[in-house]
Amino acid sequence: MSQNSSQDNQTNFMLLKQLLVHQHYQAILSFIEDHPSWRSQRLITLLHLGHAYVHTDLKTIEDLSGKVDMEYLTKPNLLERRVYSYAQSLAIKLEMKEYDDYLRAITPLLVDVLRLVLEATVFPDLDRYLVEVMKETENETPIYRGLQWNEALIESDKNSKIKKTWNRYYGQYFNYSHYVSSSHLLKLVHDYVKNPTILNLATQMRHIEKYARNIVAHELIYVDDEWLMHRINMDAKGIHQQIINLINAAGLNDPKQWQGLSHIQAAIEEELLTIYTKMMKEE
Repeated sequence: MSQNSSQDNQTNFMLLKQLLVHQHYQAILSFIEDHPSWRSQRLITLLHLGHAYVHTDLKTIEDLSGKVDMEYLTKPNLLERRVYSYAQSLAIKLEMKEYDDYLRAITPLLVDVLRLVLEATVFPDLDRYLVEVMKETENETPIYRGLQWNEALIESDKNSKIKKTWNRYYGQYFNYSHYVSSSHLLKLVHDYVKNPTILNLATQMRHIEKYARNIVAHELIYVDDEWLMHRINMDAKGIHQQIINLINAAGLNDPKQWQGLSHIQAAIEEELLTIYTKMMKEE
């Protein structure tokens, strides 16, 4: 191998590691297409797995994790896996200081976390009270539209805790055509969860949604720590810590799952090093 080739390989290795630091998996895959000497099947699989993980693509994670000895990523139930993956991808936005996108991404995570909180404390069968809604588009294509509350089940139970909460906050008529929201779930948490830590965290998350997330979701606003401190007296790292605390309070505290993304990153870096070392030995 010529000196120029050796230097090129070293430069490319440093470039690939830098792309990896920022989870630019697709850019690495594109590079490999143009530089097939960097290709290995394990590396390709790991890169696709990393991309799937940061985008909460649970099906692809299921398909690929076993091929790279990471079956443990699929051990939690579906909702738990979604939260572990989504929360770790959210941390990337935090690191990149993409605070506007970070805030917009909070609500779907909060809905899932509050579901887990309620399942762990008051409603172990909460899923029974939720229904998946399918509706047709203008082209008569049935598509999933979201979750709604199971009106028939809730209304038929005279002692339903959920119905009592609806009556308390919405009067005698609750609009079951609305999709399940963090607001609905927070009301159930405040009515029935006794753990003061969870109650405090839930209250803080509602405060964050109300005074920071909601306006960012509907207006183009530049968000930095100064803006956050002014509105909610908390910076972005503080918000993220509250989210992690609430997730832990819901029972998701498996260290191995919390390290899922970093394990994928480390495996990719190790494979890149293996390929690079082989190249250098072939000089």
